[in-house]
Amino acid sequence: MQNYKQPIILALLLSVFSGLSAQQNFSLYHTESLPQRMSLNPALVPDAKWFIGLPGFNSLGMQVANTGFNINEISSSIDVGNGDTLLNLNKLLNVLSNQNYISLKLDQTWINFGFQAKKHFFSANLTDKVGFKMGYPKDLFRFIIDGNGGPNLGETFDFRFSADLYHYREFGLGYAYRLSDKLTLGTKVKYLQGISRAELKQASLKVRTRPEDYAFEVNSNVELNMASSLGEILPANGGSPAFNEMGAIKGIKNRGWGLDLGLEYALSKKLNLSGSIIDLGYINWTQNCVGIRSSNPNATYVYEGFPISSADSSLDVEGYFARLADSVVGMFGLDTVRRAFRSTLSTEILLGASYELRKNLKVNALFYGDLYNKRVYGGLTLGLYWRPFKAFSVNVNNTFYGRAWLNPGIALAVNAGAMQTYISAENFLAPVLPAIARGAAVRAGVNFTFGRAKSRGENLNNSQDKGGNGKAAPIDPTSIQ
Repeated sequence: MQNYKQPIILALLLSVFSGLSAQQNFSLYHTESLPQRMSLNPALVPDAKWFIGLPGFNSLGMQVANTGFNINEISSSIDVGNGDTLLNLNKLLNVLSNQNYISLKLDQTWINFGFQAKKHFFSANLTDKVGFKMGYPKDLFRFIIDGNGGPNLGETFDFRFSADLYHYREFGLGYAYRLSDKLTLGTKVKYLQGISRAELKQASLKVRTRPEDYAFEVNSNVELNMASSLGEILPANGGSPAFNEMGAIKGIKNRGWGLDLGLEYALSKKLNLSGSIIDLGYINWTQNCVGIRSSNPNATYVYEGFPISSADSSLDVEGYFARLADSVVGMFGLDTVRRAFRSTLSTEILLGASYELRKNLKVNALFYGDLYNKRVYGGLTLGLYWRPFKAFSVNVNNTFYGRAWLNPGIALAVNAGAMQTYISAENFLAPVLPAIARGAAVRAGVNFTFGRAKSRGENLNNSQDKGGNGKAAPIDPTSIQ
């Protein structure tokens, strides 16, 4: 089965969302004037003696993600001929990876500040993070296309799904230390409060088509964990869920810890290398926990098809599928348990390099890896950072991610006295060219920075002496304003 006439419009509409591939705020990483880049690498301190973010609006960000198909790939799978417009699903299947995922991330930083004390830099933040991530297999679409015939006869499909929905609060304390003239180390310790969580820890669906009679043999195993600090998800008395909005502020018992590690190394006067691992950690969920498990995961259900009798013209389709659902649920069974569980954070790896072409102009590169579902989803960003004067800087780049080659990004920072306004956007062409969009992320906010370097493009932590020997020159207090 290669062609379908009806799903074209639906697929186009769905791809408006699904065509947006995952993107982190890559542009922030090499924008040296922004304190927010420490969220990606705690060793990358800003070029200011101290800063404080505008409470409630110093960092507001959103990211959308998908490694599946986009609108352009759907349109290239449409065949037109003999007056018919057909969607060739086999062509569309070729653009999917074996495992694919979609995600959405939102974060709001309420408090953020930091200050320098000689070779030390201290920072703190209070941030709410909300996210959704779901993984799905390519074989699911292959099974839908060919059904129980053709190459699918006698084959066993093992569909593995994953899904995470979370909301937690982060209290972070960051510390960076200039170990030598070339090396700066940084870390951030995070105390975490879990507000809500839904984790599809295991969702395995095995389907085999019997070649002798085309019947389906189905085996399923499900494990779902849920918890909420806002109230009971499934009340013990069988009533309706009851939530307490104040639970997000006080009485939170779901707690955990996180850790960021980073470094920056001046390999030469012009070349800087850096790297970080962020969001190592976990949350122990002990409050209002609910677990749903398959009570009989080894059971096999045989589906022989919809019964049709030529003598019966009044088929009870709705009743049949209702009885079918009861039979399947009854055979596999689902048990509800109340016990604590632990979830891990979504760990990310970043490796960066920056080379000074001339004063105030640098070329940079960044590798990004997202560890999810036992796989690394990576991207590469190449950019140019320009700071013509101390009150303005811009970082323009392009990211290669998720089989897409055009994902332009930009970060702008403008200082009006002590007030610093910034915006960072990944794939800013997505709103006007959604057909080729592979990623979208935006972040904006306002900081107040003090003690910025007086000379243009000078970094407080990486100032070089005039002799060009790679050693840092002493900071002259009269050069700070």
